[in-house]
Amino acid sequence: MIATKTRATKCFMLDQMFAPPPRTADLLPEEAALVSATRKWVMAQRVARVCPIHAAAQQLGSLKAARSLHVLLAHVGASWPDAVAVAPPCCPVLTHDEATLLGMVIAANRHTRPVFDALTCEMLGQAARDRLHDAAVELGRLIDL
Repeated sequence: MIATKTRATKCFMLDQMFAPPPRTADLLPEEAALVSATRKWVMAQRVARVCPIHAAAQQLGSLKAARSLHVLLAHVGASWPDAVAVAPPCCPVLTHDEATLLGMVIAANRHTRPVFDALTCEMLGQAARDRLHDAAVELGRLIDL
């Protein structure tokens, strides 16, 4: 039984590795807004001419939600083991990191901590996951994912 479960897990992982990346056109409007806000926040951080919170607020429709995204992304930046890959705003597909961030917020908002932990447990320790989960819960609550 254990060998079958391990084999099934490996097959699932291989399917996920070779699955096409999610497309922004296939997302719900709230999900697409979160991805767009994240991309614009990152661009604003890089160019330093626009406030990242205001750039995100335009996409999320709320300054409070944009502040919450800012907190989440600050925790991600401090916790993620590698640089976070974010596509330009015009890109029609999500990067793996964008899909992971979106999945984290969705899982946190739907009160499924095991799903949240499954997305992050291989790269983050418990303390970092706790901080990210709390920030993702707050953001999910504000944008109703």
